[in-house]
Amino acid sequence: MQQIFIGIILVLGFSTYTLYNQNKTLATNNQLLESSIAQQNEAIKQHLENAKQLQDKNNKLASQSQDSLREVNKLRSTFANHDLDALALAKPGLVEIKVNKAVKRLKDELVEITDPTQFDDEEDSDS
Repeated sequence: MQQIFIGIILVLGFSTYTLYNQNKTLATNNQLLESSIAQQNEAIKQHLENAKQLQDKNNKLASQSQDSLREVNKLRSTFANHDLDALALAKPGLVEIKVNKAVKRLKDELVEITDPTQFDDEEDSDS
């Protein structure tokens, strides 16, 4: 009877030890999974934030594009309504001044929109 009792105790002890080790392994795996989930959640959060910033920039560019298209249409309409050849022949000095001002303004705008550092300030202020 004592041998059976000792056998039962050994089986229970071994089972307890095995369950303890499994529990310890599961707890460690759970911590690793929770850490991984937290990292993935942070990555998702950062991705969504970046996507929002890109969407905002796309909206801004679309708005600028629409403004530019309106300006082009306005200029086309203006040029369609004026006979610049006749005006240039009648008042060459006036046309020269206006053309020079327009070319300077256009040059300044081209310099501004092609400046490679134009987005640096926006990125610094977003951070």
